[in-house]
Amino acid sequence: MTPLETLLARHGDAPTLEDFGGEDQLWAQEDDLATSRLWFRAAETLLAAWNRLSSPDRAADFIAEALTTEKRPGVVGDLLDRLCDHPEYLEHHAATLNRIALRRTESHATALEAETAGLFLEVALRLALAGGAIKRYGLLDILVDPQAVSAPTGYARQVVRALGAAYEQWRDADLTTALHAFTDIPNLRSDAAFELAMCHLSDAFNAPDRPSLLTQLTTSRSHFNEAIGSDEDRPDATAYRAAINAVLAFEAGDNEALATEAAQLRRSTSEHTLWLTGLRTGWRDGRYDTEAAWYTLSTDLEQAATHLSSPLPTWPSQTIQHILAVYTAHRSVRLTSTGTASALQMLVAPRIEDAFAAREGLLLHVRALLADAPPNWDRHAAEELRSAVESRLGFQPEETTGDGPGKDGAAGDLAAALGRQVLAALPPGALNGLHEQLTDSDPSHIASLPKAEHDLFNTVVEGLQHCPDFQSLPVRKHLIRLITATIRFLANRTNRGRDKHTKKTAYLFAPKPGEKLPLEIELQEDLHDYLDSACFEVQMETIDRSGGRADILVLFPGFSIVIECKRELKKAEPEDLKRYLGQTVAYQAAGVTLGMLAVLDLTPKPRWFPNLRDNMWTEHVLAPDSRQLDRWAVVVRVPGNRTTPHDM
Repeated sequence: MTPLETLLARHGDAPTLEDFGGEDQLWAQEDDLATSRLWFRAAETLLAAWNRLSSPDRAADFIAEALTTEKRPGVVGDLLDRLCDHPEYLEHHAATLNRIALRRTESHATALEAETAGLFLEVALRLALAGGAIKRYGLLDILVDPQAVSAPTGYARQVVRALGAAYEQWRDADLTTALHAFTDIPNLRSDAAFELAMCHLSDAFNAPDRPSLLTQLTTSRSHFNEAIGSDEDRPDATAYRAAINAVLAFEAGDNEALATEAAQLRRSTSEHTLWLTGLRTGWRDGRYDTEAAWYTLSTDLEQAATHLSSPLPTWPSQTIQHILAVYTAHRSVRLTSTGTASALQMLVAPRIEDAFAAREGLLLHVRALLADAPPNWDRHAAEELRSAVESRLGFQPEETTGDGPGKDGAAGDLAAALGRQVLAALPPGALNGLHEQLTDSDPSHIASLPKAEHDLFNTVVEGLQHCPDFQSLPVRKHLIRLITATIRFLANRTNRGRDKHTKKTAYLFAPKPGEKLPLEIELQEDLHDYLDSACFEVQMETIDRSGGRADILVLFPGFSIVIECKRELKKAEPEDLKRYLGQTVAYQAAGVTLGMLAVLDLTPKPRWFPNLRDNMWTEHVLAPDSRQLDRWAVVVRVPGNRTTPHDM
């Protein structure tokens, strides 16, 4: 074995560029790498160091050439998965990978070829579903090819699963027509029936009316029955069938049947989870997440059904969260997000609304909790429910406008409206928070801000409205104070003139000949000192923040905010600065889901620099896993490297 083979064959992670002696030394051995059975280890090395490569196009060509001829499914599968999860590679080479994938699906005569072709088919599907530049048309021709029915099972089964996933996104009738053909193949009948059931379940979530919804659910259930009949070991099909039955039982008020079906759903989902351990594939995460959502919904359905049947006007406040989860279940169990169709709500909402309209004490719970929603509260769902019930009761909109909190006599008015019994049922924490909200509001000085600063404040705060932590009154109150101070800092530094600046703010202006552009530490120190003088408790370079070091740490009672500081020399548009958001919000892993990014914009500004309102905004950073919490970041871009208006 050559030294190169020894290096590639070592256990553990792939060799690093340094192990090869650097990128130039790696390419010096390119011919040997291309003919080695362990070439994929070098490909892993290149992918890991992609952002440091001087020749990424050469690396892409090396990978493409090897993928064109590689016949081992194990090698192909692992590398393709890495490529599909590598955004930097896909940014410039997705089209090349797609062409290779489509071409490699053509040969599937033998069992080995079929397995390999199936893996490339999955890649083509993942690229098309990603919503980027890859169009679906070449893939559609492959999926609906009538010859696929007679292909070896390893390939045909992948076609079946791809047809189902593609239909959920594209709603093309040719896809379900192609699926029906596979139900005549004994060893594929169960998979084909399951995918057809999921297609109809997806259509149910997008049904325009109640009859269509019921028709799609019934058809879906019949296909699940067919899948189970063809293969009894189908906990996934059993789980979805139980979910459909549970929803129908909830609508009918059959609590006994609901309990039975919910228990079956949880059993089957647990079985399927155990079976899936180690077998998950990234492009089918939507399916797994949907299954988990049904599992959660089953608990909510049982809780909701039990309390809706109770004559008591009060119950534990957390019960309303179960009610709201059921009331808006279509938002969490949809297979795809295709607009605002109510779908499942058409079945579950009437029973909930009837109960709330029949016993007005239930409505009082919603009103009370809307006045002081907990951090994880679905406020939008509660507003929908309150509005629907008040409409059923014949209330006019103006009759309910006085229910909101106010400063003068609000506690007495609220007690009169809700009744002592309802207030007594609320936990002390909710009562204390409600009292605090009634006696306090956003700082009054915000209204006196100059127009541009006030507009900017409204825009930033509006961007945080869907952040659960921002809905917590203590967090909101302190964060608003920090946002206001940061706006004042930005306005002050934007207005600062060159002839009046001190050495501390010299970083804002274009350097003199022979001087270097400033470092981010100068913005960091300036912002730190500004906040410190504004009576914030701030620290610099604080260690042990999510495994790293915080540039600026702002401490509040019960939580803290990390301000990450950067400088940008070349591209400083909002889209360009998104590359810093991952690091910014990473510091909030052990705290509230809010962070702040301060960027010193050192790009040249010979004729123009942005208005104050263009230099601060809010970013919503989606979690990589839908079961995790999203995060938010307030971005402030401080214009540096400036000239005076006279010189522009």
